[in-house]
This record gives sequence, C-alpha cells and structure tokens, in this order.
Amino acid sequence: MRLKVISRSSDEFTRERSKDLRRVFKNFDPTLRPMEEAQEYVRAKNAVKLDKIFARPFIRAMEVPCAFSCMAKNPDHLKGIFSGCFDGDIRLWDIASRQIVSRFIGHRAAVKGLTVSTDGRILVSCGLDCTVRLWNIPDLSVMESDKSSESSLEPFAVYTGQNAYKAVDHQWGGNLFATAGAQLDIWDHNRSQPVNSFQWGVDTVVSVCFNPGEPNILASSGSDRSIAIYDLRSSTPARKIIMQTRTNSICWNPMEPLNFTAANEDCSCYSFDSRKMREAKCVHRDHVSAVMDIDYSPTGREFVTGSYDRTIRIFPYNGGHSREIYHTKGMQRVFCVKFSGDASYVISGVMTEI
Repeated sequence: MRLKVISRSSDEFTRERSKDLRRVFKNFDPTLRPMEEAQEYVRAKNAVKLDKIFARPFIRAMEVPCAFSCMAKNPDHLKGIFSGCFDGDIRLWDIASRQIVSRFIGHRAAVKGLTVSTDGRILVSCGLDCTVRLWNIPDLSVMESDKSSESSLEPFAVYTGQNAYKAVDHQWGGNLFATAGAQLDIWDHNRSQPVNSFQWGVDTVVSVCFNPGEPNILASSGSDRSIAIYDLRSSTPARKIIMQTRTNSICWNPMEPLNFTAANEDCSCYSFDSRKMREAKCVHRDHVSAVMDIDYSPTGREFVTGSYDRTIRIFPYNGGHSREIYHTKGMQRVFCVKFSGDASYVISGVMTEI
C-alpha cells in the first residue's frame, strides 16, 4: 500500500537561537485572496472610528447605588443638576466639585420626572408612587458649603393622585406645571388639586414639555404613538398626530419656539413645525436602538440624544446625521441626557452612573 505524506525539512523552520522569530509560511499569490485589500481597508477604518470615539473628552463618572431615571437642570445655577433614581432617591449635584450637595428623600418608588421653576427656587418631582412633591432648593451659599439644608430634606407640599406619573415639566415664567400619567394634569403651586386636565384617547401620557416662547402651549406624547399640542387657554387639545412608533421624549427649540423635536422608538428623531405637523421637517438618523431622551442646546443650533444602544449623539438642528458620538468603555444604556446651561458640557444618566 502506498501513502502520500507531507514532508518538509526541519532546517526550514528550526530557529538557530531561542530569541529568533518564528518563520511564518504565507502564499502571497493575490488570486488566493481577492478581497484582501478591501478587508484591510475596513479593519483600518473601524480602528480609526473606535479611536475617535474613545478619544472624546470624558471628564468623570459619578456613581450611585441605583440606576438613574431622570434629570433636571437648575435655570438659576449653572453648576446645579438634579438626578432621580429608580429607588426613589433625588440628589442635587455640584458639577464643579462633582459632589452631592443635598438629598431629597420622600418617594417610595421610582422617580420618573423632575423639573425646576424658572426662578430656581422650587423643585417638582413625580414618580410611580402616585405622588407629586414640591421641594425647596438650597441657595448658592448652601451649595458651596457641601452641607445639606434641612428645608430640602422634606417636601413642603405633597399632592397625591390616583395613578402613577410618568413625567413633569414646569411652565416658563409662571407658577403652573404639568404632569403626565393617565391624563395630562395642570397644577398650581398653591393648590392640591389640578386646575385643569386634558385627555385625548385612553392611553397613558409618557412625556410633556412646555413651550419656552409661548407659556400656554405644551406638547405631550402618549403610549398610543401620538404627539399632541395643547393650549391652556382652550378647553380642548389643539393638534394631534399618530407616529409609527412611540415617542419617548419631546423638546422645544429654545431659539425657534415653533419647532420641536421628538425622540422616537424607531431609532430616529423627528423635527416638526407645530403649525404644520402633517410631515416632519427633518428626520435625524444614526442610532441603532430606541432614543430615550433629548435636550436642546441653549443656542438652539444642536441637540443631544441618549439611546438604548449605549451611545450619546449630538445632531445639528437641521441635519439628518449626527456630528458627534460619545461612548466609553463599560457605558450602559442611556436613560436621560442634558446640555449644561452654557452649552459646554453634556451630562448623561445611565444605569449605574451620571
């Protein structure tokens, strides 16, 4: 019986010294690998993209025991930021020193919405425990002294509803605020019951946002894939459209108050003109998972989005694709994002840190 075996000389692969490199046998015939140049190009391009992503100026992560659910900026103090967690705890952070200034303890379930009055004195929170709580915010001197204010530890007013609340937003330059839940309720600081209620359909309202230019106009989105515009001066809603998927958050353009942008479940954001909502002015694409939150820059020329795909993107207000993407190693799903008051920083809340 005859057997064909592969044989080779040991002199061809044996190293003379132990520190010599091992010889690699490779056939350089280009016909064997016709896609070699294309593969190397893709690998080099992906490496450059990853280096660019991880080269972003990440400053610091401030960790808490529970995941973040919402955030709010203080219009009166540039360095103050409020965060709400799924364990019901609310914290006031000093961004400059990156420390916790005060803790607002009272909610017995997840905090789903935070907002601050225009004068920066009152914090309004709502959660799944069916309560709306109003808190006194410590002044700047207290914030600089790293000491908790006794008046901020307990709410000065607690309003109890029949259903869980999903979001809250404060009126610009007024004493009214709106809560989103089983219906859209309008509250006053000095009244324990809603002064007005709006309901269009039977599904839950998941987000609400007041117009910065016209204080009596507000927009909301519901779990029935709807986006509605309300006018507090009338008893009925003004406009409503139905999207293909649910809208998680809405934000008005501070420099163009007639326009707003909606963060959608279909991985895209849609910019609308409130006067003509039959079609979107611009569709902003790049995310690969649901967009959870959105916030406009004070300049109104761009906005930031946080997504379930663990990335943060900055879009031009009239651009279809993002100009920047932020992602760090170990970063989890992003639930809330905010621009700083001077548009210099982006603050995000993920599952484990801010």
